Amino acid sequence: MVLENEDFIALAPYASRFPWEIWLLPRRHRSRFEEASESERAGLARALKGALAALNKRLSNPPYNLVVHSAPHGEASDDDYHWHVEVMPSLSPVGGFEWGTGVHINSIPPEEVARNLRELKDLRPGDRSPKAKPEDA
Repeated sequence: MVLENEDFIALAPYASRFPWEIWLLPRRHRSRFEEASESERAGLARALKGALAALNKRLSNPPYNLVVHSAPHGEASDDDYHWHVEVMPSLSPVGGFEWGTGVHINSIPPEEVARNLRELKDLRPGDRSPKAKPEDA
């Protein structure tokens, strides 16, 4: 876990494909982004701002891809799908091994990413580290 607020958690996913990859997941289960309430969208904005600020500070403003994964609009609800946002810093090009096999090589364990970013608690106003005490929030 990198950070959390009332509506979202941000984490470095297990077996991440890219170094410093972060996922933002809503606490309330929904299959589509557009079903999020105004409060949840505000929670996403706070969590995304905190996660990007931490990445920018640790990695000196890297380029990144941001992808919203959501069930298809206009189709029947998919109760098995949980929408989320992925932030994938572009730190090195995808190589021949990755292109040829579909298997990504990640040089930094997600546990180390999460620990590094949690240390920057001052960059997440209103959010808290999952291990923070109430007086740290």
